[in-house]
Amino acid sequence: MPVAAKEDAKTVQLVDRILERAVQESVSDIHIEPREDLVRVRFRIDGMLVERPEIPLELKLAIVSRLKVMGNVDIAERRLPQDGAFRFNANGEPVDIRISTFPTEFGQKAVLRLLRRVSDDLNLGQLGFTKSLSDKMMAQARRSLGMLLVTGPTGSGKTSSLYGLLNTLDARSRNIMTLEDPIEYRFSDIIQGQTNQKIGFTFANGLRSILRQDPDVILVGEMRDGETADIAFKSALTGHLVLSSLHTNSAMETFVRLFDMGLERYVVASALNAMLAQRLVRKLCRYCRKSTPFDEQLNRKLGGDSEHQFDIYEAGGCAECYGTGYRSRIGIFELLEVDDELNDIVKSDALSYVELRKFLEKRGYHGLRHAGYRLVRKGITSLEEVFRVT
Repeated sequence: MPVAAKEDAKTVQLVDRILERAVQESVSDIHIEPREDLVRVRFRIDGMLVERPEIPLELKLAIVSRLKVMGNVDIAERRLPQDGAFRFNANGEPVDIRISTFPTEFGQKAVLRLLRRVSDDLNLGQLGFTKSLSDKMMAQARRSLGMLLVTGPTGSGKTSSLYGLLNTLDARSRNIMTLEDPIEYRFSDIIQGQTNQKIGFTFANGLRSILRQDPDVILVGEMRDGETADIAFKSALTGHLVLSSLHTNSAMETFVRLFDMGLERYVVASALNAMLAQRLVRKLCRYCRKSTPFDEQLNRKLGGDSEHQFDIYEAGGCAECYGTGYRSRIGIFELLEVDDELNDIVKSDALSYVELRKFLEKRGYHGLRHAGYRLVRKGITSLEEVFRVT
């Protein structure tokens, strides 16, 4: 076999091994980063980057070229960022992979996003919803019109929550349509569409077209601009149930963000049914979690007293969790439902963030950290992890 053919085969095998290992370890992203004397490989596992074996420097160009070929990307262009996509079969499991390349001083960096295709096993309980919260969310999903927003930063599990909610709906008696970028999960009875900025198929344009498709329920993957938000909210006022996500840090900040996007107060107040703020916390590895010494002050902080004392655990590190002390993630949530009283307050031009916070706190709004404490009391996660994400 010629030397060049051997090198090509070696590159193909190396890329396949990296992808197979990533699927095995439930990785969400793969980072392949050229440095001065090596190529670093990092996996994002449970939201955190973890280093994996390096790639020899002499394979730097070959690895990126191989990934570009798989993603149908121009291998000759090395000066500009590029995007592509491909499907990889890992031991019988099809995985959709999006590739993004970026030119750096030491060569092209490649980031791969792994998208699982299965949606049937997504349910609210597995995502971390309590029975009470699940019942409230399903009641919201049974409404015939209005807006249900899921809020949080990038990587907080908003899409999974929206898809888990879609799984509770009867798609055979209702016309459910989605507009996403990208489509991360597939449903057998739901019509799904993917935007394409290159040809002008934007969220705003796609949403206008969906409204002519006689929809009952519309899922807009993300409201990224004022035009999309305006169409979505007005759709929620005119006989459609609209589900969507927004990048904000809390349910209360969502109001401020919507007003900044140019939406009128009466439209937001009239259309919005509820907002779900959420984060993902890593679950302590059950094989190596360590009990911490009892701390009376922390016990009180978590809601305990002399009769109710909680065991608090922290991360260890073992082979089962790849030395991180954590294995998989679970959501923490805070649901804010809009009733007539809150509706009237939101419509007020004199409303300020401070006043809104005081009003909600009087009604028992605690925030996400309080929801995280519940998982700490149960030994599911650590206090450090809750502080990290909230």
